[in-house]
Formats: sequence, C-alpha cells, structure tokens
Amino acid sequence: MAKTDPMGASDVGPMRAGETAATWESVDTLVPWDQNPRVNDHAVADVAESIKRFGFAAPLVVRTQDRMVIAGHTRLLAAKSLGIDRVPVRFLDLDPADAKLLALADNKVGEVAYWDDSVLADVLAELKTTNEADIYLSGFDQGEVDALLGGWQDPFEQHLDGEIEDQGVARVTAVVPNTEAHKAMEIVSAALTGADIEFRITSS
Repeated sequence: MAKTDPMGASDVGPMRAGETAATWESVDTLVPWDQNPRVNDHAVADVAESIKRFGFAAPLVVRTQDRMVIAGHTRLLAAKSLGIDRVPVRFLDLDPADAKLLALADNKVGEVAYWDDSVLADVLAELKTTNEADIYLSGFDQGEVDALLGGWQDPFEQHLDGEIEDQGVARVTAVVPNTEAHKAMEIVSAALTGADIEFRITSS
C-alpha cells in the first residue's frame, strides 16, 4: 500500500519536470474495472457530445500493472461509441487496494460539493443569452435550466391548461441527488401504483 509523507505526497511521488502527464493509448488495451459500482450507461451519450465539442478535458486514470481503468469508465464508453480508437491515459503505479480506493473516491468525493444556485443561475442565464443552442452541453437538462432561471412550467400542467384541480389530479415534483435518482423513482413508483398521480423526478 502506498505510503504518505507529512505533506500528503504518495510514494508514487509528485510529477517531475519533463514527465509526461498522459499518453494516447488504444481503447482495446484498457480494462474496465469489473467491480465498478457506478451505473453510467445513461450518461454515455451526454459525455460523447461533450467529447465531440471539447475533446478530452481530462485523461483516463489507469493502473500501470494491469491497465485497469481507475477513473474514466464513462469517457471510455463514450469514446468507443464515437469510434475513437485512442484516448489520453494517465498511468499510476498503485496496488490493487489503492486503485479501488481511488476509483471510489474519484466519484464519491465530488458529491461532497454542492451548487450555489444563485451563482449557477447567473452563469446559465449568461450562457443562454449568448449560446442557447449549446447550453445543455453543460450537463443540465432543459427542466433544470428552466427551473433555475424561473421559467420552468410542468408539461402536464400545460397540457391540461390549468385544469388540474378540476381533473382531481395531483402533481409531485422531487429534486434528488444524481446518486439517488433511480432509488427515488423506484420508491415513488411503488408508492403510487394505481394512484391517479403525475410525478416528476429531477436529479441535481
């Protein structure tokens, strides 16, 4: 297992001057982690669109010893879907346990942060006025953008032309973390079986 000095540097060591940060490697030589607990198939199309527009903003992280993908499974799938045969890779010399720890941390640590909705709305508003057609490359869908900018209207409500109360129908909107979206959908669906209720779940 890698050791850490008082400054927090792994015995892998900091990058040295002239050291290559990443190399271009064949996608066929990279091995996805067979225990990867992240379900990412639904994100491949969006990541592919991002790669088409911006290229690879960050390399995949791969274990040197067996070429196991530590971080970047979705980018690898997206690259394959686009017919890209080489991707940028950063190799790390890690033992199996540390490789798995990093793979988990790469996804989990990001969940600690949260959005400042006010600042986010300002940024999205600016982007919408200058480049509305591409705003969804940000990863936020139309419902999320409209909700943040105060212009979201429930499509179910639009279809009924405001007759929701007359129809005796309730509307439920839930905002949940991305990691809980599928679980929330299952719970709500089970709870509302047979009920005349329209519900919408938006991940954030």
